[in-house]
Amino acid sequence: MFAVLALCVSLSHLANGHGVLTWPPNRQNGSMANAGACAWDDCVWYSDFVTIPGEATVNDEEFRTFNVKVSTGPGDWSRKNPWRAPGTAKVFGSGCGVYGGREDFVLGSSGRLQGFFPPGVNGLELPAKSPTVWPKGSTQEVAWAITANHGGGYSYRLCPKGENITEECFQKTVLRFVGDKQWLIYGNVTQMGDSIGYELPQLELPLKVIRNGTFPAGSEWARNPIPSCLMFDQAQCEGLPRDQYISCAQAASGYDVVVCPPNWVQFPEPFPGLSGHVPYWRSHLGPDVPQWINLMGGEQGNPPMSRGFPISIMDLVKVPEDLPEGEYLLSWRWDCEQSS
Repeated sequence: MFAVLALCVSLSHLANGHGVLTWPPNRQNGSMANAGACAWDDCVWYSDFVTIPGEATVNDEEFRTFNVKVSTGPGDWSRKNPWRAPGTAKVFGSGCGVYGGREDFVLGSSGRLQGFFPPGVNGLELPAKSPTVWPKGSTQEVAWAITANHGGGYSYRLCPKGENITEECFQKTVLRFVGDKQWLIYGNVTQMGDSIGYELPQLELPLKVIRNGTFPAGSEWARNPIPSCLMFDQAQCEGLPRDQYISCAQAASGYDVVVCPPNWVQFPEPFPGLSGHVPYWRSHLGPDVPQWINLMGGEQGNPPMSRGFPISIMDLVKVPEDLPEGEYLLSWRWDCEQSS
């Protein structure tokens, strides 16, 4: 048997596109209950403004998540973004993300960091959690949640805790997915004060895994199953200054739309109404819990509104039979397609 003593997150996307590992327990404090609410800044450990060094390898519409019908020419605006060649875009820090996405991030410049850590802190420096034990050869549950939906896909990797913890180390042991299904698990979406008990469904959907054109060669990556909105072609944003481009791209994706208008989605919804960019929902989290842009928190006695998706995306992964026993770190890497 071996223990995963500390779990960390590695992401590649724009500063306003966030996600969080929700299972197993991790250093960033993501949880199944909070899902994508980004409580205590658990979704702001990532790498910002990174692109792929070569040509796009993910061009098949089946695995695309933005602008899915265009893979060549000037209209292919996502061709240098991380998901177009999974695993090749650089990451900052050790493969565990950095607070704010870059060491030179100016705290407060975007209103998205609450200042729990200095900008640029390496996720590896966060306090370790109690170990999660995974037997060799076993199948294990892993899950993540979306705060801002920038499409793309993700993988899970291991690095021996005693080695130099780097992105290159994590790339040596990319875990394989088990089966052809994944599940959507609701977090605690109970409204404060509710006295009615109910249990939300666990939703099963097909798992789309890509192995061709990934790095390391043959490594398995899963496509993000939830589509963002398609309000208009993001190509119209090209050429704008950076800040204006981000605002334009957000509008193109349906920023603040609770659910995409019918058929205005980047690819078909896995279930009716399951789509969006940054939805919001009334959660169990009280006004004293800092969240990522907590809408209407505590105003006029109302419960706070959480932003992000109230669900986790759960997969099964295989622990290699031949992996030496010992202590390991787990990294979840999400390469986005809409942003870099």
